[in-house]
Amino acid sequence: MPIATKRKTEARKEAPIIEAQAEPRPQQEEQPPTPKVTALIFSYDSAPALRRCLAALEGSSDRASIEILVVDCGSHDESPQLDSEFSEVTILRLPRYFGRTKALNIGTRTAAGEYLFFLTPEVEVLPTTVPSLVARLESDSEAAAVAPLLRDTEAKPAVQFFRLPTPQTGIELTPVEIDKAAEAVVVEYATFQALLVRKYFVRGINFFDERYGEFGADAELCFQIRRAARKTLVLPQVTALFTPCSPYSASSATILEADRIHGAAVYFGKHYGFVSGFVFRIKAMLKALFTLRLSLFMAVASWTKIDGSQTSIL
Repeated sequence: MPIATKRKTEARKEAPIIEAQAEPRPQQEEQPPTPKVTALIFSYDSAPALRRCLAALEGSSDRASIEILVVDCGSHDESPQLDSEFSEVTILRLPRYFGRTKALNIGTRTAAGEYLFFLTPEVEVLPTTVPSLVARLESDSEAAAVAPLLRDTEAKPAVQFFRLPTPQTGIELTPVEIDKAAEAVVVEYATFQALLVRKYFVRGINFFDERYGEFGADAELCFQIRRAARKTLVLPQVTALFTPCSPYSASSATILEADRIHGAAVYFGKHYGFVSGFVFRIKAMLKALFTLRLSLFMAVASWTKIDGSQTSIL
């Protein structure tokens, strides 16, 4: 081998090996845990009650697993700004009063929780209310919804459970007495005042039928639960405080009654046949006419429901 070539070969052998350093991997941001429960509160001009309701939820023993979501339906008081006081609360601000059914659909589609806890601002849960309701649903596969027993400031039970309406009962709901010593009671109809529901069940019925306005969606949900051979339960030993209040003006009474009649007519038409719903509406119109309630007659005759187009509700 020539000397020059030999030197080049030796030089190549002696060249140090430099290992390439791996580029530092970007740190992944930690994702917040998925909540187990979404407390979904429908609110309108109820700031004092809503503040108490949110404070009670913040005191839940399982607060870390609860998402608190308020759907505000065009309030004129300080309700839409309460998220400045409760930094972990999300408030969806709707520009007008679209009715409870549409508002709850918006909230349900936004909710991240596995369970939906429908609430009104009048309800203040105890620290153990939500975990006790969740534990029951997790242990009872036949139950699709579960409710606490609401008590007023004098410890008297609130009216929140009924028999499902029929064309014979009309809009006059039949309350159901609850055995306070029982562990669990099956009911036909529990209102949205305080009701924990499996979210997949609400999705399974394609959310709430928006032919309902303010009234009817809770009865529809409970009817569908019963049709699916599932249960709506009350846990009398699980309680919450109920302080009734009404944000509606006296001038809104007619539109609210017309919406209730409309909701009942939709419900009867869906589950008892079109004729049942139509006949119920005609009877309501005649009753309004004979009692000289012409504004109610016109509202029922025009199939009026609360949908954001009214101003009397505000």
